Amino acid sequence: MVTAPTNRTMLCVCIPTCKRAALLEALLDDISAQSLLPDLLVVVDGDPNSGEVLPALERHSPTATKTSGRTLYIPSNHSNLPYQRFLGWKVAEKADSELLAYLDDDLRIPNHDAISRLVAPLRFDQDGVVASTGSVLYPNDRGNRERLVPGDRIHSGESGTPLLVRMLGSARGMAPGSLTPSGHRLPPCPSASGTADIQWLRGGVMAVRMGFLSSDCFSEDLFALAELGYGHGEDTFLSGRLASMGRLRFVSSAEFLHPCSDLPRAYTTKAAKMGFGSAYSRRLLNDNYRWPKAPRLGDRVALWKSYAGTVMIYWLRAIRNPKLHRFAFAWGYSKGAWNGMTRPPKASRLTPRVDWRRDAQEAFNAAKTISL
Repeated sequence: MVTAPTNRTMLCVCIPTCKRAALLEALLDDISAQSLLPDLLVVVDGDPNSGEVLPALERHSPTATKTSGRTLYIPSNHSNLPYQRFLGWKVAEKADSELLAYLDDDLRIPNHDAISRLVAPLRFDQDGVVASTGSVLYPNDRGNRERLVPGDRIHSGESGTPLLVRMLGSARGMAPGSLTPSGHRLPPCPSASGTADIQWLRGGVMAVRMGFLSSDCFSEDLFALAELGYGHGEDTFLSGRLASMGRLRFVSSAEFLHPCSDLPRAYTTKAAKMGFGSAYSRRLLNDNYRWPKAPRLGDRVALWKSYAGTVMIYWLRAIRNPKLHRFAFAWGYSKGAWNGMTRPPKASRLTPRVDWRRDAQEAFNAAKTISL
């Protein structure tokens, strides 16, 4: 049973993990070397039946992570990233935390002050900043390209079809750091201070003022998409909710390393299914683009145009460089785009037998505090 600690916590760090205990241990080592240490560490295990994560935490907590004995392990009953983040938020809420930072389990932190820099806009800025994100660096040598997931292999070394992008893309005329109606994130243009206002958060590295998080920031429809392997853009969904309440800040000096040591666990890496999820999830993002208001007609048109242009680009790439995974991805994206235009994703249809709130309570009941 999750119980609130007696003292309020300033910083809670939540790490959703799934089948990557070794990578998690490496990240815990990096966290223990940070200049700003979390007051509460929450690890949400997406594969508790493996029995690997809990022993890893017991080896590292609380002494190694220096979290004053407050490390909490939650065995999630769904291997589902947005749902796992929801569980982490509920724990941080019960702990009366001021700040919540989410980190992916396959990151490394090369600089000792990265977490401090990430949360600095939330600790010291009084100018309406409600959330922040940092830089995720990828190694230059990503090894054998054939080991990459289909989406990376398809985009590898290709610049796309500029004419189609100019004609049908939804980013035309939008400022750096913007978010398009189809869910595409435009890169920021940091100021001399290395920061910039943006409209999106990078899911693997983000920090939030707890006072602006509520159950509205999490979607059962997105839980359902992720449960079926189609859940892309959970960070974009959360970004839209938070951007409606205040400013989002990008901090270029908050650097985290993504070594690409393992395949993604948050979504399927099978080409056809990955293409379907990439397209279908954009309908959910478009539905919530102007939350709490409904999307405008122009937002819908932008999504349809994006679907049309992207479908053509993927099929052209498959024809120009024939590979089975390219055709599978193009077919999956086409099918996902059609579903996005005709059948909005709803949990009641996608996972009718799952009671997400009841399952969350069961996960809390099985939580375990790691202490001295």
